[in-house]
Formats: sequence, structure tokens, C-alpha cells
Amino acid sequence: MNVRCSCLFRRLAVGASVGLVMLAGATPARADAESDAKDLFARAKDMRTAGDCAGAVPLLRTAYKVYPSGLGSVRNLAECEEQLGHYASARRAWLDIKRALVTLPADTKYDGWDKDAETAAARLKPKVATVFVDVLLKSPAGEGPANEKSGVEVLVNGENLGTNLVGKPLERDPGTYRVRVQAQYAQPVEGEVTLAAGDTKHLTLHLAQVPPEKPGTEIDTGKGKRTAGIVLIGVGAATLIGSGITFLIRNGAKSDVDEKCPSHTNCDPSLSDTVDKGKLMSTLTTILFPVGLVVAGTGVGVFVWGNSSKEPGPPATAQRIEVTPGLGRVDATWRF
Repeated sequence: MNVRCSCLFRRLAVGASVGLVMLAGATPARADAESDAKDLFARAKDMRTAGDCAGAVPLLRTAYKVYPSGLGSVRNLAECEEQLGHYASARRAWLDIKRALVTLPADTKYDGWDKDAETAAARLKPKVATVFVDVLLKSPAGEGPANEKSGVEVLVNGENLGTNLVGKPLERDPGTYRVRVQAQYAQPVEGEVTLAAGDTKHLTLHLAQVPPEKPGTEIDTGKGKRTAGIVLIGVGAATLIGSGITFLIRNGAKSDVDEKCPSHTNCDPSLSDTVDKGKLMSTLTTILFPVGLVVAGTGVGVFVWGNSSKEPGPPATAQRIEVTPGLGRVDATWRF
């Protein structure tokens, strides 16, 4: 009983130690992030006080990214962006505050911020510039407006927005934007649009999808068949040559036996290997020769079929394959 209690106590002690270590490791990491964010916020605050909102914006963004619970960074970011005339970015920052206040624990220092965020977002909305990237997609099936299912990617100033924002409103700060659209089997198309505060513009780009085959060239639907036919002819020819070699070896073995034991009865036991070899080569010849004929014949048929599958087009250079089986190059020293 005492042993069990002692083991249980040790397990509880180990578990408590692990928990304390994890808490000790997590607390410094959180403290470091909060400390870094405070340092960045302080530097940005000094820059903003000195009238340098443009320099403060990157520091405020980093501070908010490092420590999202610190909403002071994002509020200063929203105010700086509005001061710079970046109304879309300012509105997004205010909306980020509103969303964060829903999920973060209640904190008295943020009292009334949800109303401030709502009011600011409504005030900025008329100043936000909006652009619609409309794409007219031309394909062999016809021409029509592209949508999120068309596979057309939209890039704005090099940033790939994916395929879901074709024809959708894109809120942007005032400025000039280079828009590029691209899709499979299409030459990318680019356009440029300049937005002022409160603008709503449509940028229409025409994208032509061309099938892989070039128009006006011959479409050879029998190419695969002709290739398969050539391969089969080659395999058949190799098999026929193999049958010829086994036939020569078989004849060599037979000649050796005929010379040393013409009667083929009561022969010297030393000839048994030669006899076995002759039988094996005779069997291989019997198998390889008809197989080679069938494979080569099938290859010729497939090749002819492939030629007949070609669509009408300009006359092509005639192609001819000649298979000439012959054993004249097999040396007689190959006998066994």
C-alpha cells in the first residue's frame, strides 16, 4: 500500500514539474513579444509626434503583428494611415480593432473603442477607392466574362490575389496600380488604373485562351499509334533474330551429336550436356519464331492504322520501314 502511494506521489510530482516548466517557458516568450511590441510602439509614437507618420506606419504594423493584443498599435496605425490619405488601409485597421474587441478579454483601457472604430469606418467608407477588374475571356467556345471558376489569376502591383477576385470590388488607397491577369494557355495581359479618393472604376482586360495546337497546322491524331507500331516492329524483329540465333545453336549442338554418336543410341555420357542444350534451343526457337512474327505483324498493322488516322492536311514526307530478317551476320563460332 505504501509502495503504491509512493509511486502515485512521484507521478504527481513529475507532472507538476512538467507543467511548471511549460508555464515558465511560455511566460517569457509572451513577455518578450509584449516587450518588443512596446519598444516598437514607443519609437513609432515618437516619430508620429515629430510629424513622421510615413516612418511610423511600418513600425506600428510590426508591433501589431508581434503582439496582436496590443490594440494601441493598430489604433495609431489607423490614425496615421488616414493622415497620409490611405483611406482604405485606415478603414481596414479600424475594422481590425472592432473585430479584435469581440475576441479579446474585456479591458477598461479599451472602453468606447468599438464605437470609435465603427464611427471611423463609416466616416472613411465614402473616401475609399474601389476598382473592379473585369476580364473578358475569349476561348474556342466563345467570349464571355470570367468569374472565380475561370481560373484567371489577378495580380495587383505584383501581388497575386488568386482566382476568386475577378470582377469583385477591390478597395485600394489612392494611387496608380498595375494590374495583370493570367490563365492557362493564355498570354498574360496588363493594364493600369489610377485611383483618387472615393473613385469607383472598372478596368476591363481581354484575355485570349489558345488551345495547345497552333492554328493552321496539321493535327496528327495517329502519332501515338505510329509510335506504338514502330516499337512493336522493333520488338518483333529482335525476337525473330533471337529465334535465328537459338536455331543456329540448336543446329550446332545437333551437328556435334551427329558427329560423335551418329546412331543417337548408347552415346557417351559426356554428350548429355550438348543434347540438353540442343533440346533447350529447339524449344526456344519454336517459341520465339511465331511470337516474333505475330509481334512484328501487329506492329505493321498498328503503324498502318496510325497513318490512316491522320487528318487531311498538307502532304507529308513518306515514311517507310523495311525489316529484313537475316542471319548472315551470325558467326558460326557461336556453336556450342
